[in-house]
Amino acid sequence: MSIKVGIIVVTYNSQNDIGRLMNSILTQECTNLVVYVVDNNSSDETLNVIQEYDSRLSVCVINSQMNNGYAKGNNIGIMKAMDDGCEFIFILNPDMQLERKCLQILVERISSGEKIGVVGPIVLFGQKNGNLIQNYGVLTNFKTQKKLAPYSNQKLTDKIPHENYADYVIGGAMMIKSDLLRITGLFEEDYFMYNDEIDLAYRIKKAEFLTICTRNAIVRHHHDFNNENKSGNNLMYYYIMRNRYLYFRKFHLYFNLSLSLIIEFLKIPLTYRWAITKMGGIKFLKYYYSGLWDGLSNKKGIANKSF
Repeated sequence: MSIKVGIIVVTYNSQNDIGRLMNSILTQECTNLVVYVVDNNSSDETLNVIQEYDSRLSVCVINSQMNNGYAKGNNIGIMKAMDDGCEFIFILNPDMQLERKCLQILVERISSGEKIGVVGPIVLFGQKNGNLIQNYGVLTNFKTQKKLAPYSNQKLTDKIPHENYADYVIGGAMMIKSDLLRITGLFEEDYFMYNDEIDLAYRIKKAEFLTICTRNAIVRHHHDFNNENKSGNNLMYYYIMRNRYLYFRKFHLYFNLSLSLIIEFLKIPLTYRWAITKMGGIKFLKYYYSGLWDGLSNKKGIANKSF
């Protein structure tokens, strides 16, 4: 394959995942690829694990002295890959695992149409969940940010279509044309993490490019989807809520912002019950609503909070 592909992986204390991802990249039948690892100042053995693959893969490690977050970390890798002449950019989270020929299938599909800008694989939960789908494309209303993932939590069977047109694919496994990023710009760094995909997807839609998912390319996501992970949930929902309102502000969607606030007010009893029964208790609400407030207050970047 003569097309040059840049695989961007942002790591942060990823020693338990990165070896599995790198091993799966080794199974791909591609020779013209570079793995750009942007390390957000890990304190574990992540970089030592990556070094073990230097002789088997073309790896470029960019060692940051701070935690840049998802958006800026990916942007650093993307800019380096584009400068190196990579025609396609493949964003991958370190806890992903590619099945054989995943990369080749994505490259062939994204190369097949001039207006195809983004291609995503079907994302399955980790091995213990068998063939259960986590994500196969997202439909969204870019004005309200209402999202629908129509195939999530279904079994991967022949009933799942071979191809699926979507508004966006999850940022943990997304292939995008470098030329398109030159038109739309890169990830929004003000978010730090979460909501990055929908923001970029909105700009891609405005540029009139297509986003496609293909069932033939498979990625497994070995994330800890556990509501008992209280610190992780506090962090996630803080940024989700904050960036939801930063998005409204950025795109001047003030009617939708106001409507969202009204809905949040009306559902306070439901949110309270959800926090107590599902999300670990009353402390969760502190981060949920402080995220909302910080979004309204236009606070950006990394949050100065202990989760």
